[in-house]
Amino acid sequence: MGLPALRQESSAQAPPKPRLRVVRPQARPGVRRKPRTSHAAARQAFVFFAVVIGAVALLGMGRVWLSVAAAQASIDAGQLRREIKAERYTGDLLEVQQSALATPSRIQAVAGTTMGMVPATTTTYLQLKAAPVAVAQAETAAPTAQQSSGVFEKVMDAVAGEAQVLLVGDVGIVSPR
Repeated sequence: MGLPALRQESSAQAPPKPRLRVVRPQARPGVRRKPRTSHAAARQAFVFFAVVIGAVALLGMGRVWLSVAAAQASIDAGQLRREIKAERYTGDLLEVQQSALATPSRIQAVAGTTMGMVPATTTTYLQLKAAPVAVAQAETAAPTAQQSSGVFEKVMDAVAGEAQVLLVGDVGIVSPR
């Protein structure tokens, strides 16, 4: 049979120590204390983390900004291509109209109806290579003929200019590309 269990206490064990904590004195106004080293390390880690997050955010915003700028440039380039195509089409139409207006049959019809011109019955050729003596004799012999030829040239220039305005019209003088 068994013996009852006895509780044995050793006299060598010391009683448990009470929990102690350090109480810091109240801070006086105007006097700054040094922060704890653990707080300083935590603050330093937080600042490092904030700087890294800020740098990553700036890089991300820069990438988004570049993507938006590239998309806008692509849209603008497409719009310019469409405008260039439309202007080339308009230029081609104007060239076709200009060539239609410059046909000899149309010129003859406009000259006949508007200015009352008719085809020439005779053709006269002028030789411009004349001897200087003959020119001097012609000037002294017929001063009225030279004045009338100058008037005739001015009238012909005016008629040619008027015919060009009628033929070209609103299109203007167009040179091929």
